Amino acid sequence: MKPQSPFLIQPMDALGEIKTPMEDFDFEDAIGDDARQIRQASFLGSSITSRRTMIGGVIAILILGLFVTRAAYLQILNGSYFFGLAEGNRIQNERIVADRGLIMDRSGQIIARNVPAFSLWVDTDKLEDDENYLSIVQSTSELLGITENEAHDILIELDDDKPELLLSQDVEFDSAMRVLASQENYPGLRIEAGNRRLFDVNGTKTLSSLLGYVGVINKEEYEIRRKQGYSQRDIVGKAGIEREYQDLLRGYPGERSVEVDAIGREQSILEQRDAVGGANLTLHIDTELQAFIEIKLDEIIDKIGVKNASVVVMDPRDGGVRALVSYPGFDSNIFSGVIDADEYLALIENPAAPLFTRAVSGQFPSGSTFKPIVAAAAIDAGIIDERTTIISNGGIRIGQFYFPDWKAGGHGVTNVRKAIAESVNTFFYMIGGGFKEFDGLGLEAMMSSASQFGLGQALGIDLPGEASGFLPSVEWKNRVKNEPWYIGDTYHASIGQGDILVTPLQVAAFTSAFANGGIMYKPQIVDGYESQGKYHDTTPVVISEQPASAEARDCSKGIARCGTYRVCKTTCKFTGKLGRKDRDGAMAHGER
Repeated sequence: MKPQSPFLIQPMDALGEIKTPMEDFDFEDAIGDDARQIRQASFLGSSITSRRTMIGGVIAILILGLFVTRAAYLQILNGSYFFGLAEGNRIQNERIVADRGLIMDRSGQIIARNVPAFSLWVDTDKLEDDENYLSIVQSTSELLGITENEAHDILIELDDDKPELLLSQDVEFDSAMRVLASQENYPGLRIEAGNRRLFDVNGTKTLSSLLGYVGVINKEEYEIRRKQGYSQRDIVGKAGIEREYQDLLRGYPGERSVEVDAIGREQSILEQRDAVGGANLTLHIDTELQAFIEIKLDEIIDKIGVKNASVVVMDPRDGGVRALVSYPGFDSNIFSGVIDADEYLALIENPAAPLFTRAVSGQFPSGSTFKPIVAAAAIDAGIIDERTTIISNGGIRIGQFYFPDWKAGGHGVTNVRKAIAESVNTFFYMIGGGFKEFDGLGLEAMMSSASQFGLGQALGIDLPGEASGFLPSVEWKNRVKNEPWYIGDTYHASIGQGDILVTPLQVAAFTSAFANGGIMYKPQIVDGYESQGKYHDTTPVVISEQPASAEARDCSKGIARCGTYRVCKTTCKFTGKLGRKDRDGAMAHGER
């Protein structure tokens, strides 16, 4: 049988085998090297079948379709989104914080200003990793000049709800430069150039409770103010004037768009809207007067055996507060950045409570400062006039109970002017609660008059945390103490003792009404403010006019000795331990 030509591709069976065996044909002998090449070609041709070609083509089409579909998804359907991301990597929007407004006293002396400073911020995400955390602790210790334990204490106290948190508002220049020059060596930490608040109180620490201090906005404050354009990194007032006038002092932040390179270095400024500085406040406060009062309190506070005190000086012509002293004070500057834990603990554990603004928030028995109100109410009610006299022989007795004067033996013949000038208790017992055939005002009339003079209510001073004081009533005692109201309660109320509570600010305000012709002004700290080149005066606000008649006010004036320590101490001593039934089955006011 004649062999078939070796140059023909032989048919294959279902398994890909050549049906006609070619082993007997000697290619090498027939055509040498050419035969070997042809045999290789024959084998290649026999491996790529039409089925395999079809399957490969389908797979290639599917892969190509997948790439085309993905490209269409990225470039057509979500092209604008990814373009924005790319632009975001190239263009960064930066917030420009406005300079906080200055605070000045009435003479124009700056007592709160801004100074250039570097602040240190930490990325809270980096604190989750143990290795990063240890590195941040070490770096914080190095940059702030504190121990690693102190740095750890600061970091664990931070609120990690924010992406970045402030560690310090006053980083040393050399430390800031080290971070800026080699940021890669300080992962998780960032230096920002800006300002910090400085309070120039010249050693007058009682100004701090008035001025307050600032700090990074917390979660609750942010939720309240976020609609006003606040960010989670803003500095806000936390107490005092800084808090009350936050929106004015803050100003209006600006913004700029910056083009950066691949590693975040600024290349150019594309757009910028400048910030507008906050308003500059001018206070009614006279810092020299405030300092003088503080010095005097330093001299006498130990002598009288007390830890704290308060003094309010108010201009009766317009309600402007010239001095507001809550003694002792503190230094607002310690709150810049994160306050040292030990320092803060010392403040809050100090029994003298230096952080408490007692001149505005403190509530105390009014004592004999209440007597002019009782006198004015009695005159207007027609119970007494300026010629009415009583004999003060040391006190009055009801049954077995004795209600004393502060002066042994009494004050003799006493009219309303003398009663106020010498703080004669007997006179006020009688006109307030009555005695024998003499009818007094009674509790309701006294409390009504007190309310007209601003007691029992907040006066609306432009400071946070004002207390309202308290005026008692028969109903209140029945409900709260489950006790009836006794004549002894009325006697105590008539001299400002018992359950009456007032703030030092209220006493200054109603005393001013006796001095200015009968006008109750709202106390004000801020006299005016300057914003964007225009000055705005604050207008005096009248709370009430003529809470007492001119005759009553005139007769109720006097050189009251009740403000002296000797008199108040004696009065409190004698009125502190009454509590027996009187002849009518009533009870004098219980222990106070």
